[in-house]
Amino acid sequence: MPKLKLLISVGIFAILISITSAIKNQTRIIEKDISKLNKRISILKKDLNETQLDFYYLSSPKNLSKKLKNLDLVFYIPMDFSRIYLSYNDFINFQNKISTLDKSNEKKTQKK
Repeated sequence: MPKLKLLISVGIFAILISITSAIKNQTRIIEKDISKLNKRISILKKDLNETQLDFYYLSSPKNLSKKLKNLDLVFYIPMDFSRIYLSYNDFINFQNKISTLDKSNEKKTQKK
């Protein structure tokens, strides 16, 4: 009888230790995810604050009137849609296309 109680106690203890370690590992993973998300949130908050500051500065009536006065002195030409890039990679790809086209045209003109 005492051996049975000892075996049951050791078995329950082993089960509880294994459950505790599994829970501890899961909470560590969750804490790492929370830490990553907090970093992303802080970056986004900083970007939001900078964007709001830019918006308030650029949209103030005094600054708008200054910019309008300056625009009267400069000839304004609207930008073509083909010159608007959605990302930096699009711009680089376009520049690479231009540079390869220019090189091929130079080779053709040199051969003639």
